[in-house]
Amino acid sequence: MFFQLKKSPKIVPDTYDKAFQLVSAVIHQECPEHRANHHILYSANQKLEAYLEAQKHFRQFEDPATEIGKFSTEAYQVAKKKYHQLYYIIRGFMHLSDENKRDHFNHRFRFHAEKLDTMYLLWEQKNYWQLLNLDASFYEQLKDDLVPMLTQFE
Repeated sequence: MFFQLKKSPKIVPDTYDKAFQLVSAVIHQECPEHRANHHILYSANQKLEAYLEAQKHFRQFEDPATEIGKFSTEAYQVAKKKYHQLYYIIRGFMHLSDENKRDHFNHRFRFHAEKLDTMYLLWEQKNYWQLLNLDASFYEQLKDDLVPMLTQFE
């Protein structure tokens, strides 16, 4: 006859779950070229190496007296910022992958719960910012807000 399915209780994600999903989304956005989930850290580390090489490359051409030297300084600063952001995203991903740290994380970040809730709600309703083609901008802003919280985890 007809199957009657029991409604499973809706599990409300806690701060740990929200942070893990946000960090996972950012790392997948940063490294879209990975082949599988177990390769994500390998791809992310390759990108870190590329950022370090870019830093070394542009560092040697810095010269405040020329426009191209100023450009090199800006490029160096961008590579440095992207390196540090990705580094802390990777570290956060590794910490949040350990289910045993759930209670520690929830306790430590209880003051950031409201901020994480807001970020999670915006991320969850991605159809609005995808409609406006704001994907890259959204993830940049999300990283800017998420990385300072992840630095406190260490």
